[in-house]
Amino acid sequence: MLNRYIMNSVKEKAKELYNKFNPHALTKNFYGDDIEIQSTKICALLAVEEAYNALYNYLKDTDELQNADREFAYWEEVEKEIHNY
Repeated sequence: MLNRYIMNSVKEKAKELYNKFNPHALTKNFYGDDIEIQSTKICALLAVEEAYNALYNYLKDTDELQNADREFAYWEEVEKEIHNY
């Protein structure tokens, strides 16, 4: 389980990613609120997936991969938080 400081950071990162992609999402004027929210979430989740994969690819050929549980847990928690929007 991540400590309180990291959990606050998770919430902040999830919100940052969601807000960053919201202007680029399909607009509610044309499709409705649900489509805008889902489109924004998909964009933010793709960014999390890219960060997670980049971390894995960077560490996979080193001895550091086995010590990166906290880093992977962080991105997994960010992903969960984005699903809450």
